[in-house]
Amino acid sequence: MSGGRPRVREMRGEDLPAVLVIEDRVFPSPWTFEIFLVELERPGSIYLTVEEAGGIAGYAGARMFGQEIHVTNMAVAPERRRRGLATELMLECLRRGMELGGRYVTLEVRQGNTSALEFYRRFGFEELGLRSGYYHETGEDAVIMATGDLQAESYRALISDISGRPEGKDI
Repeated sequence: MSGGRPRVREMRGEDLPAVLVIEDRVFPSPWTFEIFLVELERPGSIYLTVEEAGGIAGYAGARMFGQEIHVTNMAVAPERRRRGLATELMLECLRRGMELGGRYVTLEVRQGNTSALEFYRRFGFEELGLRSGYYHETGEDAVIMATGDLQAESYRALISDISGRPEGKDI
């Protein structure tokens, strides 16, 4: 890809070396190649990459559990943050999850990751509680977050505002 709008697409096995570089840079306990392979093959999984300037700049993963879209991981290379890449990933994850019957989204995020908490709040996530000591490598607590009904008029308006697309289009 050369210039223009970032491109979000399905993650493929050949993307994993680039994904793992980002994973290793961003997370204290990075997922392995094998974990990603299992997730890519799991029915109901949504794994995406975002390309910018000819390379993979970030990725997101989610699993479907009935009507729940559970975000498992999301990362953007540190030098490529604050360019809307995570927003593009989240919008596409929501769109694909809704196509699979998703009605709401859940996730856990490090309590100390204030930028991620702010990002998810922007998408209508609310804090439901804490998972004490969830991140074993640091002992840090995880904030449990969830959206309301993705089909609700208020949520569709929020996504329309974030995406800059007319309400109900492409999401």
